[in-house]
Amino acid sequence: MLNYLDVGPKHGEIIVFIHGLGNRKETWFPQLILSEKYRLILVELRGHGQSDKNENLNVETFAKDILEVLDYLNIEKSHFCGLSLGGLVVQEIYKQQKHRVKSMILSNTTFYIPNFLGIYQLEKYKRLINRIGYGEFQKRSINACFYQLQDETLQSMSKEAFLIREDTFLKSTSAAFGRNYAFTLFSVDVPTTIISSLEDRIVTFHHSMLMKSFVRDSSLVVLKNTGHLSNIEQADTYNKTVDQHVQSVIQNSYKHRKRVIFS
Repeated sequence: MLNYLDVGPKHGEIIVFIHGLGNRKETWFPQLILSEKYRLILVELRGHGQSDKNENLNVETFAKDILEVLDYLNIEKSHFCGLSLGGLVVQEIYKQQKHRVKSMILSNTTFYIPNFLGIYQLEKYKRLINRIGYGEFQKRSINACFYQLQDETLQSMSKEAFLIREDTFLKSTSAAFGRNYAFTLFSVDVPTTIISSLEDRIVTFHHSMLMKSFVRDSSLVVLKNTGHLSNIEQADTYNKTVDQHVQSVIQNSYKHRKRVIFS
């Protein structure tokens, strides 16, 4: 079974956090303050962090693994927050068992990675790793995920979030190639907040705009001066967004929220 961290009140609202490619549960440590109000489940995808199993690294298996953890914890329904690849996994969970999804937060993610683009990017990664080495590749990948990586605390947190073997990274890169969740998003009938960053160089802003147009009654929160890992770079604003989203679901006021918010 996957490695996970379970913190917060056992009878509170449950938020399942799903990290992105090459990350681990430490990616979500800036969100631990939310455990004062909510029960947080921070999962590590197979092959990432301390989760074992280095085969079948694809979004379908990732989703099934997470649902298995929730079954083990006797959690029938929860809020899901996924970042980057984690956002695609949330969409796959909704596709597989939408009755388990109370609401969704889709952060710095997309709904479709065409095969040809994915394969091109994977080959680009392989050539770069062969030329500069995996260690240097990791450093550059970390820098690419942030708008500004100057603060020492931010640098330390980013290094904690990125620890993955080269073979697992390359296998996981293709986890979502060819999957198209457009029709899934068209059918979504749970409260959905989409978070995007204007300075995201990994998944650009226009992906979130498209997703916003697909999901009826969804909200889009746009973070300025922020890169791909918005939950780390703008932790306070991110946490406020998650809190407001969950509270609006609890109070049944989601449909009355402002639909596009710049922060």
